[in-house]
Amino acid sequence: MVVRKLAGIALAAGVLVSVAGCSFNPHPESLQSYAPSDGVGADLTKFSARNTSVAFRNFLIVTDGTTRDLYGTVVNSSNHGTLNISIKTLGHVETIAVKAGQTFVYGPQNFTALPLTGKAGDTVSFYVSADGSSEVAKMSVPVVDNTIDYYSNAVVTPTPVATN
Repeated sequence: MVVRKLAGIALAAGVLVSVAGCSFNPHPESLQSYAPSDGVGADLTKFSARNTSVAFRNFLIVTDGTTRDLYGTVVNSSNHGTLNISIKTLGHVETIAVKAGQTFVYGPQNFTALPLTGKAGDTVSFYVSADGSSEVAKMSVPVVDNTIDYYSNAVVTPTPVATN
């Protein structure tokens, strides 16, 4: 009778361990942070004497082989002031002012003056920083092809402007 009880307990313990095996993993996938998109992001959080952070979200370059457009969002989550955000690539720096609690969106409405290079499948190094912080984050921004259906209208060809 005792053997039967011990066998039952051992069987129950074995079933419990086999169905709850994921809890033994110290780094379960459900707790891992990732960008749920094709783009990449970065966070700047080391600001002195201010409760401030800047988030760069979903940065990517879309190309049709000749034209390249930058997409992404910069979020200033501070509650006071305006931050000057610097984005550097290929030796060029672009600075944008983002008010507290506001966002700046790169895309067809806000083109970048930064030189954009690369073909589909490449990555371009961007270095981002904000005033008030010595922190610099590197983003390896992917270049994607506009032949992917949801990027088919993402490359905007500039319209020539007639001059007199």
